[in-house]
Amino acid sequence: MVRLRRGRLGVAPPRMSFYVGLCADKKIGADRRPPTRKEVCLKLKVSLDNITMTAYIKSKKYLAMKQLIETHLAITVQTAMTDMFRATTGDGSHVVLHMNYDKQKGQDRKARPFRLEFNPNKLRLVDSEIIDTIIPFLEDISISRADLAFDLFGVDCSEFVLEKKGRPTATKEFRSSTGMLETKYLGAPRSEKQVRLYNKKKEQLQNGTDKDKEFASQFNHWWRLEFQLRSRSVNDIFEVLNTVIFKPYEFEGLPVEAQLYLLALTRDKSVWNRISKNTRTKYKKILESYQTSDTDYLGLLKDLLKHERPKLEKQLAYYGGRIDKNSFQPYG
Repeated sequence: MVRLRRGRLGVAPPRMSFYVGLCADKKIGADRRPPTRKEVCLKLKVSLDNITMTAYIKSKKYLAMKQLIETHLAITVQTAMTDMFRATTGDGSHVVLHMNYDKQKGQDRKARPFRLEFNPNKLRLVDSEIIDTIIPFLEDISISRADLAFDLFGVDCSEFVLEKKGRPTATKEFRSSTGMLETKYLGAPRSEKQVRLYNKKKEQLQNGTDKDKEFASQFNHWWRLEFQLRSRSVNDIFEVLNTVIFKPYEFEGLPVEAQLYLLALTRDKSVWNRISKNTRTKYKKILESYQTSDTDYLGLLKDLLKHERPKLEKQLAYYGGRIDKNSFQPYG
């Protein structure tokens, strides 16, 4: 682990790793009181979490595609017709690859008729081999959805602020019976951009496979900050961290009036929306600029993304058919 005394990442993580481990001192209490400190140790990970590809199947490769779908032992065919098929691969009861082709629907909607959905983090070797086989069969590939996920291991984000910079957006959150945050959404479910912060450990223990549950159980905390991007917004995937405010909710050093405004901003939008525009602008700036912790969590995520961006760019380019598999090896 890298031991830090500042809120910014001072030492680069290993080149072949998607992870950064660190320990940092976190300041507890108001600025005007004698500070006490406790050490926060966490591990960070960034990954592409969900990918949806749409494309046309090359006319000379359609029979090869159908043969692959109908004969591969790992593929379960749900529907197979002349110009349509639906198929999946699975790990137990969990589907890994979704493959859909409907030529007529594509023509009716003037859209690409083939669709492939998967989570790169869940791919087994056999699933990656199937993708490797399918991509050369395709043309005019588009990444219509990509999720960028940041995992924070060892830090409790149930008392963190997550807000969108600039213009307000639809916000929805779920809290426990004790008022602790469990899930928060910024943006509507079908919008081009949606941000989610949720208790990943709890989600995995409730819904994951036995392997997922075993992995999650080793952490005292595991939270995920996830950016879901659709259509044109996929092009902005490496800029999304610049669109949010993400920090611990610790404003005791501010005057009581300011704390009340920030409480309304982050916890009660119905009250916040009744405040004058100038006042909202003022306290939104305070929320963005006020240092609530010695650890700059958002800064750490930006540093991690900057380091891993070349590898993630190659991953997206491969799924988009712009580079061959020799340039990107997920198991290499």
